[in-house]
Amino acid sequence: MSLRISDELSLPREAATWVISYLAKRGAGKTYCSSDQAEEMLKAGTPIVVVDGMGIWWGLRVSSDGLHEGLPVVVFGGEHADLPLVPEKAAEMARAIVESNISCVLDLSVFAKHTARKIVSAFLNELYRLNRVERHVFIEESDLWAPQRPIGNEETLCLSAVDNFVRRGGNHNLGCTLITQRSAVLNKDILTQSDCLVVLRTLAPQDKKAIQAWVEEQTDESKEELKKWYDSLKELENGQAWVWHPEKPAIFAKVKFRKRETFHATREFIRSPKAAKIVLMSVNEFVERFKKVFDSAVTPETVGSHLTASELAKARERIKNLEEKLVNAEQTMKLAENEAIAKSQEIERLNGQLKAFTKLKEALEELLPTAVPTTVHTVVPTEQNHAVGLQKSIVIVDVSAAEKLVTLNTDTMRGKILAVAKKGKLDTWRQLGEIVKAIEEEHWNASPQEVNNALNDLAKEELIAKKHTDRNYYCLAQGVKFAKEAKS
Repeated sequence: MSLRISDELSLPREAATWVISYLAKRGAGKTYCSSDQAEEMLKAGTPIVVVDGMGIWWGLRVSSDGLHEGLPVVVFGGEHADLPLVPEKAAEMARAIVESNISCVLDLSVFAKHTARKIVSAFLNELYRLNRVERHVFIEESDLWAPQRPIGNEETLCLSAVDNFVRRGGNHNLGCTLITQRSAVLNKDILTQSDCLVVLRTLAPQDKKAIQAWVEEQTDESKEELKKWYDSLKELENGQAWVWHPEKPAIFAKVKFRKRETFHATREFIRSPKAAKIVLMSVNEFVERFKKVFDSAVTPETVGSHLTASELAKARERIKNLEEKLVNAEQTMKLAENEAIAKSQEIERLNGQLKAFTKLKEALEELLPTAVPTTVHTVVPTEQNHAVGLQKSIVIVDVSAAEKLVTLNTDTMRGKILAVAKKGKLDTWRQLGEIVKAIEEEHWNASPQEVNNALNDLAKEELIAKKHTDRNYYCLAQGVKFAKEAKS
């Protein structure tokens, strides 16, 4: 028996063990279309499991008009629950579902995300371990359970469970359908395991890139042709999709999915007066079948039934000790969290002070050309032949005075720079080009390289200051005084 998902296309019976991915933007019809597939599998006798984080798959139990019975699916948890979904019993539920061979929906919409991830991890791991008959698992909002970048231990464990289930489930006759509106957020190692891709309307460039990663592994089509195909995805109507199965039987078809035979639980309908008249199919027989198996699950009492009184007492004492250790560990963790919060707040406070200090420092550097050096060099005349200014003999010596007395010798570039500085043209910060221009205005020849070299020499002697925040600005250093020119 084939699976008729549209008037143009039926999937083969063996699709029950394929990995199929439904990718589309919100509202394009991915849940509606994947429900067509679920209906076909149920009618073909393939048991299904739906991991439903949205709380809408219970609609399989109702006819499409909401007034008649649908298909036999037991609902665990949520507003239409036949049985409660107990987080601590997720593994036992998986065992009972396998042994009673029922189809079911796990409605996780009422749980916090961290609790829901624990349920999914435990359930899928146990289902994978025990299953042997053909069974297909639909994972709604699969990016929630298998994110591209998991954060924390719970997300990592859940991702690991889904990854193992998708990669190796076929060995245990398990198929899987992944459904997501965010292809880019779904883990790529899992998405690339898909045997069949069902792509509905997709707009976001990052989601198209995720689809592209799968497609380019499966086809030899030119990039130009593939680009046209990617661009065409935005033009698909609601319920219209490309179905691509590259292996035998090869499928590459643009189809319009058929109308659902069961109820599509839209938010609009649930808020309407008609919602109160919904008729769910009775699944009492399947509920009883499940409960019969589930109630025989291993419990603390049955575990102890084969132990001696002494062994049972020791086991209970060990459980008590472990519970006490758990309480102590939780208290220690709470204290550590409080300490970490306090330290984080202190670091933020210190960072704020550091930023304020940095801004103050930068403001002061803008106002002050240079700081007063710890060792002050003063230029005074001497009898030696180290000419810096008009005097033939001056030398720089260390003295304790803050002033630096210089004389001018305009035969050198250094002297020319000091000459324009004496006229006040370097009292404020000037760029190299401005200094060159000031020298040329005195009718002296000056190249930028010569001026730059002379400025660096003067800076080393602390006669010229360089701007700390921008080394291309210069001004006369503090404390520089010009001696009266000696007559020759």
